[in-house]
Amino acid sequence: MKTITTSELVTVTGGTSKANDAVTTQLTALQGSIKDLASAQNKPAGNDSMTTMMMMMAMRPQPSQAVVAAPAAPSPVINVDTRVRR
Repeated sequence: MKTITTSELVTVTGGTSKANDAVTTQLTALQGSIKDLASAQNKPAGNDSMTTMMMMMAMRPQPSQAVVAAPAAPSPVINVDTRVRR
């Protein structure tokens, strides 16, 4: 194993400010994402079950809709009186 001198160690741990700014920004974003995930997992189960129920209702099979023809127009009624009057 190679030994590292003190001067080499200083250059490794020093870095540059531009790289540190980019790394700091990425680490801050990652930390925020981790906090969001942790808070989402710590929410009460009631909210999670409501989401599950809504998903189940949305995914259930819908009844098929049948097309029904309109009823035919009624035929005219003709009243015929067969009585003979005197």
